[in-house]
Amino acid sequence: MFTVSINPSYFCNFRCDFCYLTPEQLGDQKKISLEKLDELLADIPKIDYIDLYGGEIGALKKDYFYGLKDTIRKHYADEINIITNYSMLHDGFYDEDVYLSVSYDFEAREKSDLVYKNMLMSPVPVAVLILATPEVINKDVEEMITMLNMCSSIDSVEIKPYSINQANAFNVTHKEFEEFVIKWIESTTTKNFQFVNSDRIQSSLNKEYNAFSDNHIYITPNGKYGVLEFDKNDKEYFLELDTWNDYIEWTKKEKDSNVSEICRSCKYFGTCLTEHYRYVENLDNSCNGYRGLLEKYDERMAN
Repeated sequence: MFTVSINPSYFCNFRCDFCYLTPEQLGDQKKISLEKLDELLADIPKIDYIDLYGGEIGALKKDYFYGLKDTIRKHYADEINIITNYSMLHDGFYDEDVYLSVSYDFEAREKSDLVYKNMLMSPVPVAVLILATPEVINKDVEEMITMLNMCSSIDSVEIKPYSINQANAFNVTHKEFEEFVIKWIESTTTKNFQFVNSDRIQSSLNKEYNAFSDNHIYITPNGKYGVLEFDKNDKEYFLELDTWNDYIEWTKKEKDSNVSEICRSCKYFGTCLTEHYRYVENLDNSCNGYRGLLEKYDERMAN
């Protein structure tokens, strides 16, 4: 069973300084051909979840967008999750077979007032994804929750970890991310939405979460499969792969060369909160599996 994240185009109307894409990529209007997408999807054995993201999906022309959906429907029948900055209101956002996730980082992202207004007026439920950049983690958590509570369309919120990448390198440690998530969990302000990070912690502690990339693959605008890899400076980037067999071979490598002895000896190995393993040299600032977060709530459950 595979999650497939389709990136049909890198083009975006925003130029966020924390984006994982370079300014050149964000200005590139190249799109994957629908024929190539059909071919790549056909090689994936069993698809149980698909999301579309970019770039900005709202910037896609209507004909291409619906051609994209028609191609997906040859291989997948369930709801499609669209990840958007929600500054451009696309007709396709409100189709019955679509679910919206809005990247919203308060004032840290462009046109935050417009996006907030669009969420207030949204005719459909939305999930909110907040990237833990330096500006965001220094905001008042109670004020953030109160502001989101005012949007009745918001049914879930998730804090996403920031990862140093080839486009930028903000200094947010894993420990700082953990502390920020703890503030959200332990906030005394009632949340009128599901807080996804709490669910993910529980899933990890129950050994229900797969920390490896052998059930999650990307498709890039270049007509390639993609995985998240790290360069020699430990910066994240998309490694593009030509064939399904190339992906299978890479997943074997991930479990070998990307995993340190610290990880192998960890009680949460294989089910921790990492989105993909990066080599862990020490635990001075926790790790990208967020061991400190898991230990805190594991101990709490035991007591």
